[in-house]
Amino acid sequence: MGMVFPVSTHNYELRYWLAAGGLHPGYYSSENVTGQIAADVFLSVTPPPQMPATLEAGTIHGYCVGEPWNQQAVFKGIGVPVITDYQLWKNNPEKVFGITAEFAEQYPNTTLALTKALIRAAIWLDENDNANRPEAVEILSRPNYVGADYEVIANSMTGFFEFEKGDKRDIPDFNVFFRHNATYPFYSDAIWYLTQMRRWGQIGEAKSDSWYDEVARKVYKPEIYLEAARLLVDEGLAAEADFPWDSDGYKEPTPAADIIDGIAYDGRTPNAYLESLPIGLKGAQKVVGNDVEG
Repeated sequence: MGMVFPVSTHNYELRYWLAAGGLHPGYYSSENVTGQIAADVFLSVTPPPQMPATLEAGTIHGYCVGEPWNQQAVFKGIGVPVITDYQLWKNNPEKVFGITAEFAEQYPNTTLALTKALIRAAIWLDENDNANRPEAVEILSRPNYVGADYEVIANSMTGFFEFEKGDKRDIPDFNVFFRHNATYPFYSDAIWYLTQMRRWGQIGEAKSDSWYDEVARKVYKPEIYLEAARLLVDEGLAAEADFPWDSDGYKEPTPAADIIDGIAYDGRTPNAYLESLPIGLKGAQKVVGNDVEG
């Protein structure tokens, strides 16, 4: 199956889905970075725009990728989506905007301006029950942006998803840009991805809970986000109530009912979470050669 990059959200989501069904997606090790150690299903890197053509050619049997490349397969009649990430994990973290620490330090005003612009765009995309989405789809369909057909992009952007020709289902929160504090950089979102890196061997050694917290705080910067949000509120461009001013950076635990395998997630206790997952590295285990030790 195809995924877009070994440290992409799509790799971890595809692995999670496979493991939830009892299939081992394979380990990584420092000596073997294919991610195929002990795998029941082999995953390979495929660039997103090439996913439908690679599937059509028979090189891969399926893939996990962002839109519009799933809907493209439906429109071409070469593939059928079987699950969305919203169904895998309701309101799960996805795309991020990242800059280097050096850039933020050297250009603080530009950093705030960029963050403000992204927040405003997210508000615009979600406001009035997604009323602005058709205009957004028209922009994205232009050749200098995504370049896919309007109808293909519209399928997921305007509140429904087509699983096969004629089978359109309402999924209003398939794409969320601002609701549910979607733009806020929660430490717990970062930690989930770190747990998956550890689960599959990209992080070779066991780490303490405090390590996960420290790494998340080095990368995710809610203080910059909230400074930009405060400026928007003061300028009358956003509402005070729309931002989690008093958050400690952690979401409330995701209930088991919101995740496909029925296993709750709490970013405050990453090691206990890893222990609760039936497939994947546990505690002090590590991958050596083609074996798991510890």
